[in-house]
Amino acid sequence: MSTEQLLVLIAQNDIKDDIVDTLIELEFLSGFSLGNICGFSREHSHFNIKEQVEGYREFCKFEIMHPATQQAALLTALALVCKHNPCRYWIMPIYQNGTLS
Repeated sequence: MSTEQLLVLIAQNDIKDDIVDTLIELEFLSGFSLGNICGFSREHSHFNIKEQVEGYREFCKFEIMHPATQQAALLTALALVCKHNPCRYWIMPIYQNGTLS
């Protein structure tokens, strides 16, 4: 069984670069993935007009594999960046990982 976990972080695009800078500085991370997603919500009051018409808001999604022992350090570092722009996250255990070739 792996001692790694996967943190998925959904963030507003305007803090994407700050999150990337923060993650790159963390020596216990070997890397991470980043992609664009469309977020749908029943709560449209905080959407702008374009987002209300389209029905979604654009976000960035980070997938960060990290040692379980570094969970607190990772969350603390990200909390500083997300202080003024709240980010949703969840953490899942990784039962197995490797490289297929």
